[in-house]
Amino acid sequence: MIQLQDITKIFRTEEVETWALNEVSIEISDGEFVAVMGPSGCGKTTLLNILGLLDNPTGGSYFLNGTDVSK
Repeated sequence: MIQLQDITKIFRTEEVETWALNEVSIEISDGEFVAVMGPSGCGKTTLLNILGLLDNPTGGSYFLNGTDVSK
């Protein structure tokens, strides 16, 4: 099972702070199929990178089969 609780991802530079994800919560049970849809720039790739453990969230918790993998 995949469970996200208040996941945020902020990209910071010296001049700009960009919120890619703002308190996203979702639960995906075993055997479920999910489609991620939205306009360009809404955070789909950032969400998938966090789900695939390629990136860490700035805040919130990510539980994969009951284990906190958000750190």
